[in-house]
Amino acid sequence: MNKKLRYMMLCLSLFAFGCNDWLDVQPKSQVKEEDLFSSESGFRDALTGIYALMGRVETYGGNSTMGFMDMLAQTYSKVDYDYEDALKYNYKEEHVKGIVDTMWSSNYNAIANCNYLLQNIEKKGSVMSERLRNVVEGEALALRAFLHFDLLRGYAPSYKMGKDEPAIPYVREVTNSPVVQSTVAEVLEYILTDLKTAQALLKPVDPIGPSFAEYNDKLEYGMDEYITDDGFWLYRKSRLNYYGVTALMARVYLCQENLTDALACAQEVIDSKRFEFMNDSINNVYAYRNLSYIEKMARHEYVSSLYVYDLKEGRSDLFFKNLASCECVIAEGRKASIYSGMGQDLDIRSKNWFETPAGSATEYVNKYMRGTQIPLLKLSEMYLIAAEASGDIRYLETLRANRGYATDPLPAGANLQDEITKEYQKEFIAEGQLFYYYKRRNMAILPITSTSMNRATYVLPVPDNELEFGNFKQN
Repeated sequence: MNKKLRYMMLCLSLFAFGCNDWLDVQPKSQVKEEDLFSSESGFRDALTGIYALMGRVETYGGNSTMGFMDMLAQTYSKVDYDYEDALKYNYKEEHVKGIVDTMWSSNYNAIANCNYLLQNIEKKGSVMSERLRNVVEGEALALRAFLHFDLLRGYAPSYKMGKDEPAIPYVREVTNSPVVQSTVAEVLEYILTDLKTAQALLKPVDPIGPSFAEYNDKLEYGMDEYITDDGFWLYRKSRLNYYGVTALMARVYLCQENLTDALACAQEVIDSKRFEFMNDSINNVYAYRNLSYIEKMARHEYVSSLYVYDLKEGRSDLFFKNLASCECVIAEGRKASIYSGMGQDLDIRSKNWFETPAGSATEYVNKYMRGTQIPLLKLSEMYLIAAEASGDIRYLETLRANRGYATDPLPAGANLQDEITKEYQKEFIAEGQLFYYYKRRNMAILPITSTSMNRATYVLPVPDNELEFGNFKQN
């Protein structure tokens, strides 16, 4: 079965939970539990189905990456009028409130799927080989941590604002009972516990992990296994692989202000040599293939990503096109502010991540016009985390050199944190990370737009019905 059809079927049939109550985990799929988890293929499909859920427009296939979260970061100078209240942080406006509520319920929906899968691994996992069980369990735990982490970053105070303040529930089992609301610090520890377990499970078996001498996107184990496993062991960069888990740990540790462990995790990803910055030699390898710059970058720099088969039609065209549903625009003046000075002429991101579609007079972000991948964790972030955690500007200079500034080094005495902020603004356009960076730093004034920020603008409101019907216990 080809990969596109496989994902379409999973989106339609697997784990189709309702969103009215994120603790309603009764299976409503046409696939019965006893059938789904009676074979290795059922466990593989169940895991793939969670990634498919995350690829929907409501979350990482749109609003959690290229859409709503980057509106909050003031990345766009213009959006469709239905979204203008997002730029004003008017979370009570009906349309904006609907987005905020859906992001919450969709993430907890996916978490319920993770817990349902983990429960069945415990009960029926013996049908899998040990190697497959390690990967399925490891990724399910990592996904649960990933989803909770973004809920924490969105709907709770930052660690700097109040690490001991009530945050969100960390849901670790299939249950219809209210789950206690943990503090920011507690949730971060739960996340790290899941990630450490996932890392230990994946380390000996993940083809892209440290136990294997090399990784090949095409064939890790040979064509016979590719056929029998439907390609499950391929495309590891489109999953939370071992290094994706390690990269996420670096991000979490930095949020926790644990600079030592943040640096160690970031350095492990960098030192793995499984990921490399785009350069002329890589570009030349693809000289005779019709790949966009971002497609080539995705193959070499993305540590973990989401596969979305209809990325252009189902995602990019909703956000980056004339008369699109959202129509997110970075006008010429805003782009000049982001890539200031010589940046517009030197920076490969400025030159390759934007284009004017045929028949349009407006330039749009083109990251999702070609290819099938939405980045979740990238090599560039590991260099930024390493720079911030170590205070060593050389990490930042390495990133800048690979983005076109090899002949334009930072001036002597440059403020490292200010320069890191500038790189986040350039690097994570339409990826949903910039708002979280501003919030983690507790920035009162956003750069470029001079937007005033405070607790009310940084903390997304929990849906009313979750509070009204007691779907979690407040401390």
